[in-house]
Amino acid sequence: MKKMCGLLMLFQLVLVSCNDTLLEEKQVACYFQYEYVNYAWGFNHSGFTITPAGELFSFVKTTPWVFAENGKLSLTALNKNLQASVKVDSLISKKDIAYYQQLALSAMAGKIGDPVNRGADMGALICKIIVPDTTNSSNGFLEIILSEKGDWERKNLAPEATLIAEWLAKLKFH
Repeated sequence: MKKMCGLLMLFQLVLVSCNDTLLEEKQVACYFQYEYVNYAWGFNHSGFTITPAGELFSFVKTTPWVFAENGKLSLTALNKNLQASVKVDSLISKKDIAYYQQLALSAMAGKIGDPVNRGADMGALICKIIVPDTTNSSNGFLEIILSEKGDWERKNLAPEATLIAEWLAKLKFH
């Protein structure tokens, strides 16, 4: 009986190890972005971008910026935005990047809720992921909104999108 229990425990350990390996492979190499934009009383734009490798880039309103058109961004535009940003010495851990990239797969499929007007002149605080556009050329990216707060509020209804947005908000204030 002890041998049987031991074999069952060993079998469970192997299954768990395989499952962890499969989970690690199911992720998307995406960029994470937290940004604030406001056009009231002058233009304000600031935030940060995290690369798939965990590099952190900060930007402010003086940065020349290429905004996505209809949720699409070219590789050239993404690179221009990163080049115009300041690389921060902090590096996000590989473990965190892998975890949030796994969550991004579900967030990509999440539907965006209806926008709700909350005020005026508040601007927008937007959390999003930037993912490769598999329907376009290899140089195309899609911006997927996780959450937007300000004049208008809307959010991605996938629970994973909320987790990523909360993580980005915590990073902003550390």
